[in-house]
Amino acid sequence: MLHARIEDRGRHADYLLAAARARTAGRTPPARYRVRWRDEAGTFHSLSLPTAHLAAAVRVDIARGRAPLTLGDLVDRWSSLPVRSSRPGAPKFPNRRPLDRHVLPRLGRRLAITITRADVERLMSALRAEDQLSAATINSVLAALKRALEHAVRHGHVPSNPALGIRPLPRPA
Repeated sequence: MLHARIEDRGRHADYLLAAARARTAGRTPPARYRVRWRDEAGTFHSLSLPTAHLAAAVRVDIARGRAPLTLGDLVDRWSSLPVRSSRPGAPKFPNRRPLDRHVLPRLGRRLAITITRADVERLMSALRAEDQLSAATINSVLAALKRALEHAVRHGHVPSNPALGIRPLPRPA
């Protein structure tokens, strides 16, 4: 069993200075909480997270022996499991093509636990701004992302699905 600790950097001088600089520049302040742990090989790791709730979830995962997964790793796990079907024949697997083409190049290296609803909304607005994708394509990207994140919630990799509640684009008449 690995031991991880959570560090609240809210009163650290370097954190307060970095947060003040970010606010004056109009950027998001850096993450306040840091989770630190040492793996089986003795290598130190740290991960910065914006809320205590996310830091606690990561600490529990590390204590269970599971390292935090990136969105790309979660999509790989989700797409490798066959979809349940009542029809006979070869098993069918989820369609990960929309995620490979539009989501993973932008968010694939980010830790899945750090992806927020605002990130998903920014992704959808960026896809809409490209003017090369139809509303149906953007909706299929959103649907695949919702399914992959729901799988992650079911298996305990993320505490909640940030894509829930985002409505698909209306199709033109």
